[in-house]
Amino acid sequence: MYDICSDMSFLPFSVSTCAKINLGLRVLRRRPDGYHDIESIFVAIDLADILHVEPNPALVVECRPEVTLAPEQNIVHKACRLYGQHFPDDNSGAKITVEKRIPTGAGLGGGSGDAAAALLAMARLNDREINETLLRELEPLAAECGSDVPFFLRGGVALVTGRGEHVAPLNITFPWTVLVVCPGIHVNTAAAYSTLGITSEYPSPNLSDAFTYAIDNNTVSADIFTNDFERAVFPQQPFLAEIKRRIQETGALFASMSGSGSSVYGLFENEANAALAAEQLADLRPYICAPVTAPFRPL
Repeated sequence: MYDICSDMSFLPFSVSTCAKINLGLRVLRRRPDGYHDIESIFVAIDLADILHVEPNPALVVECRPEVTLAPEQNIVHKACRLYGQHFPDDNSGAKITVEKRIPTGAGLGGGSGDAAAALLAMARLNDREINETLLRELEPLAAECGSDVPFFLRGGVALVTGRGEHVAPLNITFPWTVLVVCPGIHVNTAAAYSTLGITSEYPSPNLSDAFTYAIDNNTVSADIFTNDFERAVFPQQPFLAEIKRRIQETGALFASMSGSGSSVYGLFENEANAALAAEQLADLRPYICAPVTAPFRPL
């Protein structure tokens, strides 16, 4: 997987990141640190931001369009600072321009993917080999950036637990095409957690087995792969429930909100079926996405 960086010996370089969807999302107990434990299958998809990276004496991060009030508040800036603190002998200067294409605040992990890509880009700028040893060293930095960031160091498909920092990659090929609708509705994640409560103290013992069964039988159980946040968010944002219903009516094998919203996606057997569904949902400007296995890809 990590050979993707072998052709980036030239500088500057650009990489395409990825987004993710949640196949099932259970919110478990509240932790002493104030976070909640979760359980979810994360699937990386090719809806992507672009990071343009070049050497620079100082750290400069630009985002187009801006998503924070100041560049220093951007999660990419935080990731690069953490990298410099952890590797004090490395060059911590860089100019990184983030070209945003993944909708923000949509439950797709766009910022988290950007942060993971920034950690890997800093390693590449310093001629570090991106291998399993380095990834394990970067994992604590990724977790400090944000709950979902560790997943994006590897991408692919994984069982994610804890507050999102425990990532167990699944050697499974995701067979479905993903159609994503991002209605631009802002969902406050903290408020969603506060109104949701918890469903259980402990994770399910067989979620990975259920995922394998779903693939083998081309059927996804809405009871097993439920997103707990729908209970809290749909009453507040009924338009999202309407989007889910419309996706289901186009023939999707499964439909769900991703993360705490506000994006909603459907799974289809192939790209042709997803394209037919997209025609019926044209007023919602859906994205047709494929699963990806690499955390980022050189351009």
